[in-house]
Amino acid sequence: MSRNVAVSIFVVCSWVAPIGASAFASDPPDYDRAAEQAIVGTVKAVAVFPGADGAVGVHLDLQTAEGLISIHVAPAEFIGRNNFYFYMGDQVAIIGALTPFDDNLAVWARAIQKGSAMLVLRNADGTAKWTSATDGIDGCGVAHAPLPRGTER
Repeated sequence: MSRNVAVSIFVVCSWVAPIGASAFASDPPDYDRAAEQAIVGTVKAVAVFPGADGAVGVHLDLQTAEGLISIHVAPAEFIGRNNFYFYMGDQVAIIGALTPFDDNLAVWARAIQKGSAMLVLRNADGTAKWTSATDGIDGCGVAHAPLPRGTER
Protein backbone atom coordinates (compact mmCIF):
# COMPACT_ATOMS: atom_id res chain seq x y z
CA MET A 1 0.00 0.00 0.00
CA SER A 2 2.71 2.53 0.96
CA ARG A 3 4.63 1.61 -2.22
CA ASN A 4 1.56 2.58 -4.30
CA VAL A 5 1.31 5.93 -2.49
CA ALA A 6 5.02 6.60 -3.07
CA VAL A 7 4.69 5.75 -6.77
CA SER A 8 1.62 8.01 -7.07
CA ILE A 9 3.44 10.92 -5.43
CA PHE A 10 6.42 10.39 -7.74
CA VAL A 11 4.19 10.37 -10.84
CA VAL A 12 2.31 13.53 -9.78
CA CYS A 13 5.56 15.36 -8.95
CA SER A 14 7.11 14.37 -12.27
CA TRP A 15 4.12 15.94 -14.06
CA VAL A 16 3.92 19.09 -11.92
CA ALA A 17 7.64 19.92 -11.77
CA PRO A 18 8.03 20.61 -15.52
CA ILE A 19 4.91 22.79 -15.48
CA GLY A 20 6.32 24.91 -12.64
CA ALA A 21 9.73 25.11 -14.25
CA SER A 22 8.25 26.22 -17.57
CA ALA A 23 6.63 29.20 -15.84
CA PHE A 24 10.11 30.50 -15.03
CA ALA A 25 11.52 29.63 -18.45
CA SER A 26 9.26 32.01 -20.35
CA ASP A 27 10.91 35.11 -21.71
CA PRO A 28 10.13 38.30 -19.83
CA PRO A 29 8.80 41.25 -21.79
CA ASP A 30 11.31 43.86 -22.94
CA TYR A 31 11.69 47.16 -21.12
CA ASP A 32 9.50 49.67 -22.98
CA ARG A 33 11.05 53.16 -23.09
CA ALA A 34 7.82 54.52 -24.61
CA ALA A 35 5.97 53.55 -21.40
CA GLU A 36 8.46 55.38 -19.17
CA GLN A 37 7.21 57.81 -16.56
CA ALA A 38 8.44 59.70 -13.50
CA ILE A 39 7.02 58.56 -10.17
CA VAL A 40 7.55 60.18 -6.78
CA GLY A 41 6.56 58.61 -3.50
CA THR A 42 7.35 57.09 -0.13
CA VAL A 43 8.66 53.55 0.30
CA LYS A 44 6.01 51.66 2.29
CA ALA A 45 7.68 48.24 2.09
CA VAL A 46 10.82 46.63 0.73
CA ALA A 47 10.20 43.07 -0.45
CA VAL A 48 12.79 40.52 -1.53
CA PHE A 49 12.14 37.40 -3.57
CA PRO A 50 14.82 34.69 -3.77
CA GLY A 51 15.38 32.82 -7.00
CA ALA A 52 16.40 29.18 -7.36
CA ASP A 53 19.97 30.27 -8.21
CA GLY A 54 20.38 32.10 -4.87
CA ALA A 55 19.96 35.59 -6.32
CA VAL A 56 17.52 37.92 -4.57
CA GLY A 57 15.24 40.33 -6.43
CA VAL A 58 14.28 43.60 -4.72
CA HIS A 59 10.83 45.18 -5.07
CA LEU A 60 9.38 48.30 -3.45
CA ASP A 61 5.81 49.14 -2.53
CA LEU A 62 5.69 52.86 -3.26
CA GLN A 63 2.94 55.09 -1.89
CA THR A 64 2.18 57.82 -4.41
CA ALA A 65 -0.57 60.41 -4.70
CA GLU A 66 -2.33 57.98 -7.07
CA GLY A 67 -2.04 55.00 -4.71
CA LEU A 68 0.28 52.08 -3.98
CA ILE A 69 2.52 50.99 -6.88
CA SER A 70 4.81 47.97 -7.12
CA ILE A 71 8.33 48.88 -8.26
CA HIS A 72 10.58 46.09 -9.51
CA VAL A 73 14.14 47.24 -8.88
CA ALA A 74 17.10 44.87 -9.43
CA PRO A 75 19.06 42.05 -7.84
CA ALA A 76 20.05 42.88 -4.25
CA GLU A 77 23.69 42.17 -5.08
CA PHE A 78 23.69 44.88 -7.79
CA ILE A 79 22.04 47.41 -5.45
CA GLY A 80 24.55 46.67 -2.66
CA ARG A 81 27.53 46.75 -5.01
CA ASN A 82 26.48 50.29 -5.92
CA ASN A 83 26.32 51.27 -2.22
CA PHE A 84 22.56 51.89 -2.36
CA TYR A 85 19.82 50.78 0.02
CA PHE A 86 16.15 51.30 0.79
CA TYR A 87 14.24 51.76 4.05
CA MET A 88 10.57 52.19 4.80
CA GLY A 89 9.80 55.90 4.78
CA ASP A 90 12.43 56.80 2.17
CA GLN A 91 11.29 59.50 -0.26
CA VAL A 92 12.29 58.46 -3.77
CA ALA A 93 11.88 59.60 -7.36
CA ILE A 94 11.79 56.84 -9.95
CA ILE A 95 12.02 56.77 -13.72
CA GLY A 96 10.51 53.52 -14.94
CA ALA A 97 8.20 51.79 -17.37
CA LEU A 98 4.77 50.43 -16.49
CA THR A 99 5.05 46.82 -17.64
CA PRO A 100 2.26 44.26 -17.96
CA PHE A 101 3.24 40.62 -17.50
CA ASP A 102 1.32 37.52 -16.44
CA ASP A 103 -1.87 39.41 -15.49
CA ASN A 104 0.11 41.86 -13.33
CA LEU A 105 1.07 45.47 -13.85
CA ALA A 106 4.17 46.90 -12.20
CA VAL A 107 6.87 49.50 -12.82
CA TRP A 108 10.31 48.31 -13.87
CA ALA A 109 12.71 50.96 -12.57
CA ARG A 110 15.42 52.43 -14.83
CA ALA A 111 16.78 54.91 -12.29
CA ILE A 112 16.01 55.74 -8.66
CA GLN A 113 16.95 58.93 -6.86
CA LYS A 114 16.99 59.15 -3.07
CA GLY A 115 18.15 62.51 -1.73
CA SER A 116 21.16 63.48 -3.81
CA ALA A 117 22.10 59.86 -4.62
CA MET A 118 21.07 58.27 -7.92
CA LEU A 119 21.08 54.55 -8.75
CA VAL A 120 20.97 53.86 -12.48
CA LEU A 121 19.60 50.35 -13.11
CA ARG A 122 19.25 50.28 -16.88
CA ASN A 123 21.10 51.64 -19.88
CA ALA A 124 19.50 54.23 -22.17
CA ASP A 125 18.07 51.44 -24.35
CA GLY A 126 16.46 49.78 -21.31
CA THR A 127 18.84 46.84 -20.96
CA ALA A 128 19.77 45.93 -17.40
CA LYS A 129 23.11 47.17 -16.04
CA TRP A 130 23.59 44.03 -13.94
CA THR A 131 25.25 41.00 -15.51
CA SER A 132 22.68 38.27 -14.95
CA ALA A 133 21.92 35.97 -17.84
CA THR A 134 18.32 37.21 -18.02
CA ASP A 135 16.24 40.10 -16.80
CA GLY A 136 14.28 37.77 -14.54
CA ILE A 137 10.69 36.88 -15.08
CA ASP A 138 9.38 40.23 -13.87
CA GLY A 139 12.13 42.77 -14.47
CA CYS A 140 13.90 42.65 -11.11
CA GLY A 141 16.68 40.46 -12.48
CA VAL A 142 15.76 37.29 -10.60
CA ALA A 143 13.57 34.45 -11.87
CA HIS A 144 11.51 33.83 -8.74
CA ALA A 145 8.12 32.36 -8.04
CA PRO A 146 5.10 34.50 -8.99
CA LEU A 147 4.48 37.30 -6.52
CA PRO A 148 2.04 36.47 -3.72
CA ARG A 149 1.22 40.14 -3.28
CA GLY A 150 -1.60 42.48 -4.15
CA THR A 151 0.30 45.60 -5.23
CA GLU A 152 0.64 44.52 -8.83
CA ARG A 153 -2.27 45.18 -11.21
